[in-house]
Amino acid sequence: MNRTVVEQIAQAGVGKLTLANTAPLRYLTRAALAGAFIFVGALLSSLCAAWFYSDVLPVAKLLGALSFSAALTLIVLLGGELFTGCNLVMGISLCEGKVSLPGALKIWVLSYLGNLVGIVVLCLVLVGSGASADLLGAYLTVTVPGKLSLPWYVLLLRGVLCNFLVCVGVFAGFKLQSETGKALVIALAITTFVLTGLEHSIANMAYFALYFLYTHTADWGAMGWNLLWVTLGNLLGGAVLLGYPLWYAAEEKQK
Repeated sequence: MNRTVVEQIAQAGVGKLTLANTAPLRYLTRAALAGAFIFVGALLSSLCAAWFYSDVLPVAKLLGALSFSAALTLIVLLGGELFTGCNLVMGISLCEGKVSLPGALKIWVLSYLGNLVGIVVLCLVLVGSGASADLLGAYLTVTVPGKLSLPWYVLLLRGVLCNFLVCVGVFAGFKLQSETGKALVIALAITTFVLTGLEHSIANMAYFALYFLYTHTADWGAMGWNLLWVTLGNLLGGAVLLGYPLWYAAEEKQK
């Protein structure tokens, strides 16, 4: 970690806040695109896992984990405002003194809402199309209830560690120049978090939305409880567990 990368990330945070202040609808659109990319990763992961879930569970888990890395790869290489990535960027921007806490909170709220919009729109399109409905419905019926039954502290800690790993991939987008290198680091980090069974708030939005649309049953209280603690954990994992050490480890500013 060096001063140049810290300043680059902090400047990116300033750019996010400037866009959100001057063109909030454009910022929300970028966040919706990031949500759409997360939907793509969640869909690909669910399909890959569902094909082998009943017969070869280890293969199902490995394929599901590897394929979900497509989501963050798309966001880092193509662009988009992902809430969990913004946790790292705005956390370092706060430490660097480039943005205020209200400014960081504004970005976190807008990116979160935009991600949700992008996910819901594509979930509705997919379910309306009827594509792979039986396969996805059966898979989500098995996997989603387990997410909804976890204690709050487990959700919090899984959210923390999840976004530590996700933001390692985001950091690679700033640190590395090669797109191949970025994709490789992202694949390693995301595969680790999915295989471990950690919790990503934005991905859970997609799983919960599809679960409701396919089964027509939903425990809204349990879903909201999951998202509350996972979201808080993701914020702490990106901004504090990874963001602060990266900022502190860099060289001091030249006087």
